[in-house]
Amino acid sequence: MERSTDARWTRRGVLTTAAGAVLTGCSSGETTPTDTISTAEGTATPSSDSGETTTTRPPSSDSIGTTPTEGDDTGTESDSDRRDVVFQETPERELKLDLYLPGEGEDHPFVVFAHGGGWIGGDKGHRLMFDRLTANGYAVADVQYRLAQERRYPAAVRDVVAAVAWVRANADTYDIDGSRSALAGYSAGAHLATLVALAPGYERFQPRDFELDASAAVDAVVGYSGPYDFTVPEAEENLLVAAFFGPDASEATLQEGSPVTHVDPGDPPAMLVHGTEDSIVPYRSTTVLAGTLRDADVPVEVVTGEGAGHGMIDDPDWRERTLPRQIGFLDQHL
Repeated sequence: MERSTDARWTRRGVLTTAAGAVLTGCSSGETTPTDTISTAEGTATPSSDSGETTTTRPPSSDSIGTTPTEGDDTGTESDSDRRDVVFQETPERELKLDLYLPGEGEDHPFVVFAHGGGWIGGDKGHRLMFDRLTANGYAVADVQYRLAQERRYPAAVRDVVAAVAWVRANADTYDIDGSRSALAGYSAGAHLATLVALAPGYERFQPRDFELDASAAVDAVVGYSGPYDFTVPEAEENLLVAAFFGPDASEATLQEGSPVTHVDPGDPPAMLVHGTEDSIVPYRSTTVLAGTLRDADVPVEVVTGEGAGHGMIDDPDWRERTLPRQIGFLDQHL
């Protein structure tokens, strides 16, 4: 696919964090960081796109891509919710998920959601995003994954693979239909969700010392404001990308970690949501993935927020405009 030369990686919306870490190789292919890095997120990957849905009057905020921590969670509690369920033990920490279940019935399709935060921050606990999903009969697993300062790429990818496999393996316990599933994510979480959705069986993405024999393949994927292509030259200079992949990551590694390079005919349908004024992860990131999916005859729906910035997911008006579209998309493909 051709890429125009006006693609640029932005360094606006700077997030500074102390992220420990050295490049320490290990047999799993992951690296443990110990140096301090100041980070800024963003990617631009150009392409043309058509057949989009445009929403109007969304907010234009451009905060870094995080989802609220549990203390910020303002969704509706349910007796059927299951909090802090451990789905994987790693050398760094236990990884937990929050499972939100419809109040009644059985055989619910499930959605695994990965939070944002530039791969260096954020956490599960975004209950308010899931009320509409559970009200429409979907089970939602809001999952943790290891951050770059704990363990670099591909650790977070493996954790999302493990989360999908865990939910599927335990589906009967929670009245879930393990045969109907989707991945979703915001910002960095959208990157992880789409990467796993497009390459669920890729050998390097498989969890180590994970005993569940269940597939991570899904039927659909939803990405909000995600970076999907690290093969552009500007990626090598982006500090968040360096924090995630390691400052000495090879071109082959950046290509391997780019969802756009894993697109094949037969991949699951995708819904991609993005704001045109996103200065953290520019809108072109979505159009290039959408174009690549269309070239492979993979169904893709692009929902465009005219004038919207990166932080639109936390705005109630934006959610009211996009979540019904997400429900319709999932109903169609699950």
